Amino acid sequence: MNAERAFRLLAALMCALFVLSLAVQYNDPDPWLWMPVYGLAAALAGFGAAGRLPAGPNAAALALFVGLFALWAPSLAGARHEAFESWHMQSREDEQAREAGGLALCAFWSAVQTLRALARRR
Repeated sequence: MNAERAFRLLAALMCALFVLSLAVQYNDPDPWLWMPVYGLAAALAGFGAAGRLPAGPNAAALALFVGLFALWAPSLAGARHEAFESWHMQSREDEQAREAGGLALCAFWSAVQTLRALARRR
């Protein structure tokens, strides 16, 4: 399998993961914030899966995800390990730590796609 095909497959997997993340936000206390975040990540990963990597939108999303992560990252320091062991939300602090992890994943994948898009330009 060549590198382009492998990347597109991985982007499709990330798109599916972000769509799942978007779907589970339906019952979240603040879906108005998280559904657009995961929707944006899913859309950009979908573009990557289709072989279209717009550098500008990926870089803008990366800046957004990193900025939001900076706001939620402190919740990781005191996170209970139980927050990551169950699908069920047991406290508000669990949600904050999980969302910080989700933002880190969104930022990571946007960085990968941004770097790949910039490398393609050269």
